[in-house]
Amino acid sequence: MAWLVSVHGSLAGVAERLSALRGYKEDLGTIERALRRLRARGQRDGGSWGARALSAFGLPDALTERTRWMGAYHSRFTDLPLPLCQDLLRLWDRPPVNEVPAARVWLALASATCALRADDREGAGAHLQRVRALSGKAPAAARVEFILTDAFIASRDDFERVPGLLVEIEPLFSLEMPAHDRACLYARWIDQRAYQLNRSWNGKSPDPAAAEALYRTIATEGAPAFALCRRANGLAYARWKQGFAEEGAELAREACRHAGDGGHLRLRAMALNMLARIVKGEEREEARRRAMSIAADLEDESLRLRFEQRWGGKASPAR
Repeated sequence: MAWLVSVHGSLAGVAERLSALRGYKEDLGTIERALRRLRARGQRDGGSWGARALSAFGLPDALTERTRWMGAYHSRFTDLPLPLCQDLLRLWDRPPVNEVPAARVWLALASATCALRADDREGAGAHLQRVRALSGKAPAAARVEFILTDAFIASRDDFERVPGLLVEIEPLFSLEMPAHDRACLYARWIDQRAYQLNRSWNGKSPDPAAAEALYRTIATEGAPAFALCRRANGLAYARWKQGFAEEGAELAREACRHAGDGGHLRLRAMALNMLARIVKGEEREEARRRAMSIAADLEDESLRLRFEQRWGGKASPAR
């Protein structure tokens, strides 16, 4: 209510606007009295007039932005310890916030990411399913996020679905979205496409050279640290698999630096793990120790399991 008053100048202004949006079904005095009662309800349920105000005006921009921050995998939300992320979602994923379609999609995406970090793909899929019908009407960045998450789950359980899902994403980059989101989402899209090239499937052999070409399409000029780290880490694997271990190791170190600059702990752990796969001796052991330490501090089961797998296997799609 404070936000609405600041936007429309007064409670009477809010009542006038709401009356107009409702086709003047109620007189202004009735609406203004209802809004006064609503303003006094604090965090309690807003009842019918709360629902009408929410339907007419939506959420304050700051609240919508917070749900976007939690739902975007490339935000710093995923660099918080998993139990803290889950606690925050329990506070936010409730009325009136989750009654707004865009916010509901972002919150479901955040819940899916938390489930994946807990190595619960079935739970992640259930979170996506509950907002699947809304995803087509969500902001463009949320739609890309939704498909990328769906494709990541499919890459583990139903790989044949992945190429078709990733094809759906390219046209969405022409839609309006924040430049930071576009750069990070594009890097993740490239990463998932490169994963298809880096593994054997459907009778095809791995093609790290083609994967390298994809990673080099990620722009570097003015790019956010998240995208730069994804690019360097992907190139590190591609160059290593083509026989250029020294170059691959330097690219993995570059990925570590970008992750550190952006404060992306999970990406830093992944880059350290990549470095440990390429180098030998003391540097390998130190990189592995640091990666495992980050995974433990974040209480991230997905990272822990990935790092404990036998080194030298095929690349995993980054998440």
